[in-house]
Amino acid sequence: MGAALGLPGSAAAVEPKPPVEISGSPGNGVTVKVGDVFSFNARSRIQLRYQINVPPADDQGERDFQQIVNIGTARLWFSGHVYRPELTYMIQLAIAGRDYRDGATSPIFDAYIDWKIHRDFNVRAGQFFVPFDRLRTVREFALQMADRPVPVGELTLDRDAGITLYSENFLGKESPVAWRLSAFGGGGTNLTTSREPGALLVGRLELRPLGKIDDDSEGDLDRRRKPAVALGGAFAANYNTNRLRSTTGATFLGGTTDYLHAAADVVFKWRGFALQGEYLWKRADVDRIESTDEDGNARTEYTRSGQGTVVQASYVFDPPIEIVARFSRLYAFGGTDPKLVSEVQSRGQEVGVGLNYYFNKHKMKLQADWIARMPHDFDFEKANHVAHLQLDATF
Repeated sequence: MGAALGLPGSAAAVEPKPPVEISGSPGNGVTVKVGDVFSFNARSRIQLRYQINVPPADDQGERDFQQIVNIGTARLWFSGHVYRPELTYMIQLAIAGRDYRDGATSPIFDAYIDWKIHRDFNVRAGQFFVPFDRLRTVREFALQMADRPVPVGELTLDRDAGITLYSENFLGKESPVAWRLSAFGGGGTNLTTSREPGALLVGRLELRPLGKIDDDSEGDLDRRRKPAVALGGAFAANYNTNRLRSTTGATFLGGTTDYLHAAADVVFKWRGFALQGEYLWKRADVDRIESTDEDGNARTEYTRSGQGTVVQASYVFDPPIEIVARFSRLYAFGGTDPKLVSEVQSRGQEVGVGLNYYFNKHKMKLQADWIARMPHDFDFEKANHVAHLQLDATF
């Protein structure tokens, strides 16, 4: 009788509690899992960096050496799932001084919810990497060199707040086709002030004809036995943005502009060898924004339009020692920001080499690299040299 009525103490009233599991491992943090309804993972990462800059010699043949010794970055990750395993979340906080770019006042880098509804249709909403070009969406902890290539910093779309619809294996479990369609605010991260309405629209198509590949991590640390390749292309339009580089950089005071973006990239991995290449293009609808300041004086602000290429190759020996080399070129279009033109003329070409030792793949590594940025004619006498030695560790 009591069981039928669901009275306290009856079998019908007692619901079994989901089991609680706690696990952890180096590089993966600590995970608390409560059945299938909830999980929580906490991880952290630090980067101890030594950097020395060697500019070109002055008229007297002297160089002004500059060094930096600091915590290059410090991150906290919180992730897991809620209600069901297909509904996941992730929050990344960047708390080192170097992480506060473009006057940012918030430590939030990523904050999103991801719902894997179906093999052919999933959705992610929040703040995260704009799915535009591969060399930018590779996570910071999975990079082979201390700094990203110059063309990526100038021409990419970085992070923004919005929504992405996507599929990793469209129309089949083993399908080589992936797609992403996105709509973002277009103003970049951590906005606290209003602006004129605008939007960033992005479409990306990817093809992996030889099967799965870890193209979101640089290098072939697994020394895979079968070759793998990933091909990607994207187009984006950022309407009515007031940011100098579309989603990053200074804020225009006198108006807005429209930016069009295009990208093509390739990643190849086999037996320890890895090759990645990328082409980036960006064009503003106007080269300058004319306005007047508070005192009635004429004010001119320039947009930045250009294109660039990157090639980076590496080889992992066994034990896990890796050599890496990079070559990139940045070009400025005619009529664009004179500062960009000057930057391209003085250091638009980049050549670099690196040596890495992996204790726990990308989750614990010691890195050393040297990069020279110079004019396009390989004039090393005018090159700006920078060298890094850093320990990158995820716990």
